[in-house]
Amino acid sequence: MFKNALVRAILLSSGSIPVARNPNTTPTAAEQPTYPQNTANKALFRETFKALDREEVIGVFPEGTSYTECRIAQVKDGASHAALEYVKWVKQTRGGLSKKLLVVPVGIVYTDKAQYQSRVCVRWGKPIDVEAFAQENLAQDTTLPHELDARPLVKALTAEIERRLMDITINAPDWDTLYVMEAARDILWDDKEHIPASHFVWISQNLISLFTDPHAASSVEKAKHSLLKYHSLLFYAGISHGALCRILHDHSLRPNRTRAVGVFVRQVLTTVLHPRFTLFLPTFLVHIPQYAASALAHRLLARADEEEAHAQFKAVFGGLGATAAYAGITRFIVRRLIGNAPGVLASLKVPAFLVPAASSVWAAGRWFFAGGPNLSGRARAALGVFGVFYATSFVLSHWHDYWVLSNYRQLKYLIASWKLMLGILSPRTSDLQGKQLEPYTEPYVPPPNPYVKLRESKDASRVRFHVPRAKPVPSRKLIRPLLEARSEATKSLWSFLVDSKYLRGLVSGKMKGEPWMQVGPAT
Repeated sequence: MFKNALVRAILLSSGSIPVARNPNTTPTAAEQPTYPQNTANKALFRETFKALDREEVIGVFPEGTSYTECRIAQVKDGASHAALEYVKWVKQTRGGLSKKLLVVPVGIVYTDKAQYQSRVCVRWGKPIDVEAFAQENLAQDTTLPHELDARPLVKALTAEIERRLMDITINAPDWDTLYVMEAARDILWDDKEHIPASHFVWISQNLISLFTDPHAASSVEKAKHSLLKYHSLLFYAGISHGALCRILHDHSLRPNRTRAVGVFVRQVLTTVLHPRFTLFLPTFLVHIPQYAASALAHRLLARADEEEAHAQFKAVFGGLGATAAYAGITRFIVRRLIGNAPGVLASLKVPAFLVPAASSVWAAGRWFFAGGPNLSGRARAALGVFGVFYATSFVLSHWHDYWVLSNYRQLKYLIASWKLMLGILSPRTSDLQGKQLEPYTEPYVPPPNPYVKLRESKDASRVRFHVPRAKPVPSRKLIRPLLEARSEATKSLWSFLVDSKYLRGLVSGKMKGEPWMQVGPAT
């Protein structure tokens, strides 16, 4: 990336450091690097040491690549190697460090990394004093070579970094456990967005620990099976638990046809007639090219099993679509400003008391955009166009971002109510049952990332490494099984929580006659 002069200038201005990637997969002869690995390391260390000498912070993603797994799958040695090399270099050249060199673990967890404007939970781990860590390990293990850059010491520091990262992120032993946790968390809090960001990782990891406890109550297996089934049916029906809970809060309710139609009509009115939709509609129309470009790129370019690619293509092509929309509006504004003043003011029906201000804006536009064919006039016109484009982009993007999330939630509720109505109105004979339903009760498990070295599970016989997606079916065929699965999952979850005495100190609530309740994090 740094070979291109323009890209290099952008990357350097943003504080990036050249790094030679070392992929996990073995490259073919044609893909072998043309430089020795030792040379690449020296270049990396040189740039890193310069930054550290300036007392700057080096940001490193130690996992080496972006991936979607149920836990931290790997931590590379690059950060440990660079840190220990720097300590060794300073000792050799200056006699020692004047200040501590600290490695600070940072856990970054998204509530939903594929969704625009999802929350980001950032947690800081306990810093590692690199020199003190090295001295302590060398003193404890006399078999280690007394070199700060020795491979065993690098591995030990990498393992410590990984351990501290695991403490501040969400990690499940397998996908099934992660899905069980997500379903349980959603049932307990109705919607994960209701959980404070400061509690999100803590609550999630505690639930994982609960379901993986070898001494858990015997009802854990039934709870896990019910939650897994419910999570899978939600996935294939294209409905979130939060949306289902919003339109049909009582998990034991089986709505009749009249109730289902009423839920949909109510949601239509709530979505369309609310002032938030009226305020959002103008900027929504402006951003239609953005939505169309991102949806098209997602459909044509992104692979279904690469979650990072979904967000990447949506962001890039959505940004290009928004830029095109802003450019079109800028062109419209500029052409109006250099047009006939009375005609513009008359077409806009400007009130009399605003005519002087509008005339001033028009005069300023004429001065900027009709400045003549000379160099000064063209420069003025270019500056004016850029100013209008910047102001237009700033106003419209902020307007859009302010209202989009609340309206997007309402859209999800509306889609869920539509699917619910279709499912209830359809005859029971059209529902999937028995063997036909089985593929949709087992959650999809994405294939392993070829660039990630996965660890072997302690109980590999029970881990499902890859489960392909079941054949798509109309969501109406899954609605009644979904409602039954929700009721069963809720009951079995609360039975297990009561059996495990998990309610003591962690959650609080009010009993409702049966062992399930509405709860929140303990205060």
